[in-house]
Amino acid sequence: RKASVIQVKQRIKNSLTPDKNIIQAVETLDEAHASLNLISERFSTWYSQITGNPRTKIELILSEKEFPSQLLFLRDHYLETAKLISLLSEYIDSEAPLIFPLIVELLGTQLAARFVASAGSLSKLARMPSSTVQLLGAEKALFRHISDGSPPPKHGFLYQHPLIKKALKKDKGRLSRKLAAKVAIASKVDFYKEKHE
Repeated sequence: RKASVIQVKQRIKNSLTPDKNIIQAVETLDEAHASLNLISERFSTWYSQITGNPRTKIELILSEKEFPSQLLFLRDHYLETAKLISLLSEYIDSEAPLIFPLIVELLGTQLAARFVASAGSLSKLARMPSSTVQLLGAEKALFRHISDGSPPPKHGFLYQHPLIKKALKKDKGRLSRKLAAKVAIASKVDFYKEKHE
């Protein structure tokens, strides 16, 4: 029994790799963004009802000196969530280059972290072929293609890369394939280099 407990503890310890922290940060960041959007909508609507003013951007509302007392707690919640987003972004920007520097060099910190999170870990990303890397983030479109024959997706998260965004429509697929191949290679180098250090 003791040997089994020791083995399980060791497996748990080995599974807690630094990329897991980045994954948790990215997922928390996504949830914080979703929460901020909901709070923003509620805040604007409620403010409009109380004041009788038309709905306006939350930045304009927050710049006002006086608030209806009913909205003070919601304003504080909005500001705290915005602060959390800023802190998480800073954390990802500082930590991701230390864990997977080559992927960050290709994609930037936020997008690189999103790829690792979508894959589940750096080790899983390192084992993926470039064709799978290319479609990370396009799972819904891929299933739609499989189920109803709609056109297949050419890119998932890669669409957020400036190179793909700026490209002509006819070039996006080709550029996505090239970038995905580079990300697949970079992920292998980042993962296996870390294992051998």
